[in-house]
Order: sequence, then C-alpha cells, then structure tokens
Amino acid sequence: MNRLLKIVALAALPVALGAAAPTGSVLTKVDATLGKAYNGYHRANGPAVSDWNQPVFSAETTRLIRAWKKHNREELTGLSDYGWFCECQDWDAKAFGWKRLAAKQIAPGKAEVKVRVTVGWSTSSTQRLILVPEGGRWLIDDLFSDSAPRGIKAGLHQELLEKPGT
Repeated sequence: MNRLLKIVALAALPVALGAAAPTGSVLTKVDATLGKAYNGYHRANGPAVSDWNQPVFSAETTRLIRAWKKHNREELTGLSDYGWFCECQDWDAKAFGWKRLAAKQIAPGKAEVKVRVTVGWSTSSTQRLILVPEGGRWLIDDLFSDSAPRGIKAGLHQELLEKPGT
C-alpha cells in the first residue's frame, strides 16, 4: 500500500509543480492564438494592425493596452517603437517563422508557452507568453522577451506612470 501511495504521489508531482502539459485541444487553441499574433509577419507589409491592436490579448491586458494608448496619445514610446511579436522593426517576410517550443500549465487556468521567433538574416529569439482561457479561446495575458524582460504588462504599467512624450 505504501508503494502505491508513492507512485500516485510521484505521478501527481508534475501537476503540483505546475508542469502539466496542456491537452491537445488546449494546444490547438493556443496555436490558433499564436498564429493570429505571429502570422501577419509572413507578409512583406506586416500585420494589418500593430501588435498591441491584435485581438489576441486577455481582457485584463486589453484594458491595460487601451489605457496605455489613451495615455500616450500616439506618442512614440519604448513599447510602441517595435513589433512585440517579432521583437523587431524590420523582418524578412520570406524567412520569418515562429515555432512553439514548449507549453505547460503553470496554474489552474494559466499556461506558459515558449516560442522561437525567426525574423530573418539568421536572427531569432525566444519569447515566453502567459495565456489564459477566455470565451472559449486561450489569450495572451503577458509576453516576455529580450525587449520586455519583465513582461509587456510591467512595461505598460511603467509607461502609464511616465509623462507622455518624455
């Protein structure tokens, strides 16, 4: 009996540590969101709207982005001078690519996804995204990258504290 308890405890350990892999249906929804976020860079002129206007963010992050846009009134800021998903200003549409490297559940209703982004010219980076389920979809709640190591949400909060145009 003691051995059975140990086996059950060891099997539950990844879940307790937040390392459970999302199911196939969750990954399909995650990939659909990632595709909406990244696939616009396959076009030479890029996504139809700026990354922060993409319909891929959680309600909380969308509210924060709206406040940030209103606060900055079209002023160029540290967060608005590059594409969040390509982490670039220029890219090679023919060479652009993204690949989900890993996905894990980090809390109930919260997943962490690592994505390798290739912008061309042998340049790539790894981004970490936090996604949450809303309205039957998995949406981006935060994005961590070399340009936003503390996350986009922290950057938005910081810029909301700054006087526009400074």
